[in-house]
Amino acid sequence: MSKLVLRSFFIIVCVFFLNPQTNAQFKFNLDVNLELTAANMNPNVDPERKINTNFRNDDPFNPVRAKFFPGFWFDKSWGIEGDILLDTKATKFGSDTKAPLRVDGLFFAYHGEYDKRLNIWVGKIPTPVGTFSPRSYSHINPLIGFPLAYAYKVPYNVFTLSSEASNLTLRDNNFGAATSIYEACWITGISVFGDFEEFGYSVTAGRGTLTNPEAKENGGFQLAARIKKNITENLTIGCSAGIAPYLQHEPTLSSGFAVRDPKHFIGGIDVSAHLSSLKIFFEFLYNSWDTPQYQYETSVKAYSWYLEGQYVLFDNLYAAARFDQMLYNTITDPSSGSNTPWGYDVTRLEAGIGFSPFEQLNIKSVVQQNWLENPSSKSITILALQGTFRFENLLEF
Repeated sequence: MSKLVLRSFFIIVCVFFLNPQTNAQFKFNLDVNLELTAANMNPNVDPERKINTNFRNDDPFNPVRAKFFPGFWFDKSWGIEGDILLDTKATKFGSDTKAPLRVDGLFFAYHGEYDKRLNIWVGKIPTPVGTFSPRSYSHINPLIGFPLAYAYKVPYNVFTLSSEASNLTLRDNNFGAATSIYEACWITGISVFGDFEEFGYSVTAGRGTLTNPEAKENGGFQLAARIKKNITENLTIGCSAGIAPYLQHEPTLSSGFAVRDPKHFIGGIDVSAHLSSLKIFFEFLYNSWDTPQYQYETSVKAYSWYLEGQYVLFDNLYAAARFDQMLYNTITDPSSGSNTPWGYDVTRLEAGIGFSPFEQLNIKSVVQQNWLENPSSKSITILALQGTFRFENLLEF
């Protein structure tokens, strides 16, 4: 579907240029990130288990990245929006083949029906749960990294069913095989959202799942929703939930099971507060993956939360920090019969300052400290300096 949307976008743009009398409008925004990074990586950490790296080797700490935001609007209500990533270290999924350019998002958009109470996105659409997705862009994110829930790979295989022993091997070898929410790859589907005075809502259905976009092969759907309430002008609370069959394929299912039977469930709450010069964001997310191959447990669970703050010191200078955790429940080790966590807990603290010498440039200096309960890799420290160039309405017709 994303290829169809991409082709449609270019056809419409071509029609626009051939018919300049139309009232349609084309806009093009751009973020460019240049980065210097130093990391204290424990030699026992598997290189495939880099703590911020996604499955296609893209990473917010990579040295050269850019985000392209094309938009074509027929009028104030109808249009097409795009989100295209350039990462010089990115590869194809499951391959070492270089693929630095990819379409993260591309969707038809309709805004404004019934006083903006009904808005629609159709195509490859943004993450439908939580609050971090719209704040993940480098010109908005006060730090560089993402919360663990949106990028960190947990040691559970969502592509094909595995036993407890197989997943514990992933754990002990520092190898991740799933994310709670894979922010680097959006699902393809439809999202309906809007606001009613102090309330807001979104309902989404799409192919692929939040934990495994490749699960689109199983023919199932991701169903997700979020509601929010504006308590005051500066305080908002919300809750999100989603459920989907997460397996990509499964040729060895036990009798009586279908590929769409094992589900991933996610639920969470979020709080956003703006207090003069201070912005505060909090999220808690609960995850559950069904485990029909396990001998004792019917599911494994992970809990993640973060607290993020940004304080504006002066008009062009701020300080920011995010404290973050990924926590796991215990399962029964089939070889010993004892209780053991199916993943090693992770705690992260990322903090830094940002300075904007002029409107189009933001310079960030951050330190990210990661503590892993894994005995073989207890600490990972990353120091980074990033320059983000933001160009709005770079092209406008």
